Amino acid sequence: MSPTTAPAGHAVVIGAGMAGLTIATALSTAFQRVTVLDRDQLPWQAKHRSGVPQGRHVHVLLAAGTQALEALYPGLTDELTAAGAPTGDIDRLRVCLNGHRLARARTGRHGVMASRPLIEAHVHDRVRRDPAVTVIDRREVRGLATSGDRRRVTGVRIGSPGDAGEQTLAAELVVDCSGRGSPLPAWLGELGYVGPPVDELPLDLCYATCRYHVPCEVDDDLMAMVGPMPDKARGAAMMRVEDGSWLVTLAAYGEQPPLEPHGFEAFAATLASDDIYRSLVRGQALEAPSAFRFPASVRHRYEHLGDFPAGLLAAGDAVCSFNPIYGQGMTVAALEAVTLGRLLADGVTPPAQRWFAAVSAIVDQPWGLALAADLALECVQGHRSLATRALNRYIARLHAAAAHDPELTRQFAQVTSLLEAPARLLRPATVARVARGALRRSTPPP
Repeated sequence: MSPTTAPAGHAVVIGAGMAGLTIATALSTAFQRVTVLDRDQLPWQAKHRSGVPQGRHVHVLLAAGTQALEALYPGLTDELTAAGAPTGDIDRLRVCLNGHRLARARTGRHGVMASRPLIEAHVHDRVRRDPAVTVIDRREVRGLATSGDRRRVTGVRIGSPGDAGEQTLAAELVVDCSGRGSPLPAWLGELGYVGPPVDELPLDLCYATCRYHVPCEVDDDLMAMVGPMPDKARGAAMMRVEDGSWLVTLAAYGEQPPLEPHGFEAFAATLASDDIYRSLVRGQALEAPSAFRFPASVRHRYEHLGDFPAGLLAAGDAVCSFNPIYGQGMTVAALEAVTLGRLLADGVTPPAQRWFAAVSAIVDQPWGLALAADLALECVQGHRSLATRALNRYIARLHAAAAHDPELTRQFAQVTSLLEAPARLLRPATVARVARGALRRSTPPP
């Protein structure tokens, strides 16, 4: 892969989602100008838009993502709280995994319960206030401009949706943050490069989301989650958001949850815990449910490529699109932006090989966690190694033990929030706690 020149001049970011906005902020520390392009008409306020079809559904900003966004935008958490977003530790969450309701625990870190549009709107506002960044909506990127030998990307070819005319926007660096439908592999092929290997796990995950009013005397927590069971791949999440209402997302593998209120609530009654169902039947639906389908988790392994044009990078879902049920996407995007800022602080734009190696190191943990959890479900088709089978058996025992052990809940939350590595759960002291939990369950009462 070719080396890149020192940061200067102009950088272009394709896509104004969370990945594109945060990457633009990182680039603005090193480039004189940064232009963010998006084909949508972008809202100035917290509104849904067609380019983020999953935006109507429950989104979770993991603890590591909150820290990363605070590093990029100091005071953002306070802004979201002032806008009405509830905050609290995990002792305000009800979590049922593998059929076990985990004991409540405290981590000392407060999470932010906000809708995706609210989070994106506040990040968008911060980006627009950056004098080095220009955000241009209703512009689609139709291809890459390159040097004569096609060894370097020199900009992008752009046009307005519905208009055949196009122009070239020159840039020293282009970063593709266009999402899971990224055309980058096809563009590389057009330039004579080999596309990246792809890891894919078919899921056929279907969502239905409805906004509810639930009185505080019925439910005073901030969030409830019910995970799918190995033999019954249905789950749900219910989160209090900034306007005081609750977003309720039902999820199922291979079937669409009902899109009318009565069926929606009846589906919630079939989950491994009736926690969410009991809140819904005592609350009131505020809208008709909306649907979303996620066919597969996909990871483009750009780090394995030996030849890649200079002046071109990719980030966010354009590199790896995670199963959204685990709430990892926004957090990974923010971590990648923080990492890019750190690499740019060296005074040079990172070569593609170095960048994609850094992205791979960020993606490895959430990808591995999500893959293992999905392969614990009987309906998901994929290779299950002996290590994966053993890990899933151990995690099921950990969940059972955590129903009576707040420390195990805390440790599990640290790992799934991407604050600690999965090896944390395999330390001797943790394994011993899990074993004691199993022994306690198997010992009959006197």
